Amino acid sequence: MLIAVEGIDGSGKTTIVRFLVEELRKRGYDVVAFKEPTDSEYGKRIRQILKERKVSPEEELELFIKDREFNVRNNILPALKGGKVVIMDRYYYSTIAYQGALGLDVERIKMLNEQFPKPDLVVILDVSPETALKRIKAKRRPDRFEDVEYLRKVREIFLSLKNNVVVVDAERDIEEVKRDVLKVVIEHLGESFNKDAKL
Repeated sequence: MLIAVEGIDGSGKTTIVRFLVEELRKRGYDVVAFKEPTDSEYGKRIRQILKERKVSPEEELELFIKDREFNVRNNILPALKGGKVVIMDRYYYSTIAYQGALGLDVERIKMLNEQFPKPDLVVILDVSPETALKRIKAKRRPDRFEDVEYLRKVREIFLSLKNNVVVVDAERDIEEVKRDVLKVVIEHLGESFNKDAKL
């Protein structure tokens, strides 16, 4: 099964992905987590670009696609073929939302990503840009993608996405968010979730 955890920066994706890996392993699942951008040459270039905007949105999109091709070929497909549950900390939904918010055509971005494995479940952690930026600033300096107006557009696109998408309110206490996400994932894996069980 392929699960993507998505949302604007500061929504808690990495925390939730780590938590899911831990919880699913406790339940006996063979789980791996991958992150985008990756550590490929394309991923490294993307991270560089995040610091200094020196390419067009089109060139940026091209790098994200190449990085994803690398990730699918080297990480995602081998893990899925090996019967593992794969959890993505960002996947192509982020490209649709972030590059779409830069003005690129959302439908075209979707089409370019149709070649990749489709997630069985997409969890969108939804927070306001204001909350997200407050969380980011508590840890580090925001990068150029992290601006209220821009994140507002990104969030709108995320919330417009359909197909196996579950939106979770991530404004709440992290323990509540963890419980809700775990419930959605466990039920998606075909098990019943004991809401009173201790996490």
